[in-house]
Amino acid sequence: MSNHIGKLLIAHPGLPKKDFFHKSVIFLYQDSKDGTLGLVLNKKLDVSVKEICYDRGTLWPDGITRCYSGGPLSRSSVILVHTDDWTSANTMHINKTGYCVSSDDFMFEKMSMGNQPAYWRMCLGISGWQFGQLNLELDGKYPYKNENSWLTATPNDSIMFAHDGEEQWKKALEHSSHQMIDSYF
Repeated sequence: MSNHIGKLLIAHPGLPKKDFFHKSVIFLYQDSKDGTLGLVLNKKLDVSVKEICYDRGTLWPDGITRCYSGGPLSRSSVILVHTDDWTSANTMHINKTGYCVSSDDFMFEKMSMGNQPAYWRMCLGISGWQFGQLNLELDGKYPYKNENSWLTATPNDSIMFAHDGEEQWKKALEHSSHQMIDSYF
């Protein structure tokens, strides 16, 4: 059983369009006997951070910053993935990666006053796999998935935060292939 905490999970180009994770880049932040959890980083929603803050009674400064679809599970969950230069009341540091996830109401207050991490992305919902399921998918042995499901990579700030949409997915694919080639030399 491999531990995938702090890794990027990148949808293989062969993953069918009908699959929710088609062209997704996912940051994995939990991998235990309870399963694996991650956040899709590159699928922007029509919901703004300002709207999320307003719903929680916090005013957000002007400007439109969009939220991202973290995944198909717990769609009302709001999770902030960010650099480790900042913490809130409920922040989890992710295995010496330089990244954290936070999920609490205090983070909205801090951020609305300008106290923000260097890089961050707010996600609604999470992605999840049962214990052992992701390993089976990575090995091409899980029903409904094939060997063309996922690639993995170690994240960096550029891949995590500088892009979104299909561009982020393409950059992540390139990053994964460079890391794979570098591991052989």
